[in-house]
Amino acid sequence: MNHSNATRLALVAASGAVLGLGCHRDATLGLPDAFAVYAPIEAAGGSPRSAAGLALVSSLAPDDPRAAPLYRELAIGFAGEVLRTDYLAKQLVRDALIAGHRYPDAARAAAAEPTAFVVGAPGSEKAGRGLALKGMFGAADHPNVNWIALDRYPDHDNALPQTLAGLIGQAAAARVAGTDGPPPATLLEGYARALEVIAREWRVGEGANGAISPAAGTREQRDLFAAIRENRYAVGPDGAPRPPAQLLADPGLAATVLYRLVQSKSVGRKVAPPEVYAPFVTDRIPPGISPAAVLGPFRNFQAKLLSAWGRAVLEGHPPRDIVDLVEAYARALPAERPEVFRIFVITTYGATVRPGGVRLPPGDAGAALPELTALAAQVAAGKLSARAALSQ
Repeated sequence: MNHSNATRLALVAASGAVLGLGCHRDATLGLPDAFAVYAPIEAAGGSPRSAAGLALVSSLAPDDPRAAPLYRELAIGFAGEVLRTDYLAKQLVRDALIAGHRYPDAARAAAAEPTAFVVGAPGSEKAGRGLALKGMFGAADHPNVNWIALDRYPDHDNALPQTLAGLIGQAAAARVAGTDGPPPATLLEGYARALEVIAREWRVGEGANGAISPAAGTREQRDLFAAIRENRYAVGPDGAPRPPAQLLADPGLAATVLYRLVQSKSVGRKVAPPEVYAPFVTDRIPPGISPAAVLGPFRNFQAKLLSAWGRAVLEGHPPRDIVDLVEAYARALPAERPEVFRIFVITTYGATVRPGGVRLPPGDAGAALPELTALAAQVAAGKLSARAALSQ
């Protein structure tokens, strides 16, 4: 194989561009850098289960009307970027070694499975764990598989890219955030919501059909888009900054901060030191090729964020709220610290740093920018805590 072909193959592998069911190996359903689509087996009297109590499912072919919309969105749309982010998350969980610590065996086993979707999954849960795949000679149990639940016919969802981005994003974040205690629900939901908003902005073509219609989706999906874009979660009904405890408990605020970080050219597109990318591209990219260039602007930031998040988890300090996550990111990427805290303080109007925050003058929000920038500089320099207001 010549060098150019080897390089192309390495870039494809690193970007997760090849999707499909994967080849079976060992006891897994397929390759981890792949996805698979299933549907529950239907029978009289309810949904049958395997002897181990796992939901019994069958594979759906790409041309099945229940699976075809997923293959289309995951091949050409923003949901495909988020799917490849989940591949990054799985590789991090499988391979990360920080100060002698790895993710638990159960998490690593789940990260060795394909990203699985179950269309028409019973119940109201958005996700589950464990399934049994029906085959010619009975059912094979796969207890380690984390799966994502979707409606029976996904194409009925006219904001499917947004729905998929949120569900896959939450699954990816949950892998990396995995702790022995309760999951950081505010962060997981916030991460998912940030990706939903980007999904509504993402263009895959020209003209009106290049993005999700402003009228598409549920009212909640449309309201989320407007609220994050307009920074509504940072202020109360009176227009004043919300109390810090309320801010840190609101996934909408976490989503707004993450959305602004990924959209910032000086954060989202900034290239990190090589060691940050090591868990994602080891032995996959030839020397001289920039991992950031291969990943692209969106996944470049996701790799940096997930790496910082995973490092904090393995060091025994799993982030519980957006301040924890921002601080973990700033520790892992000190060159970006000033800009990251600037974005955080401006987004929250300084309300987690100073009691009452900085109230914006009516009709002139820019007038508060110098004060907020100075406050952010103090936080970045370590002179003030990003959560100082909670103790006052």
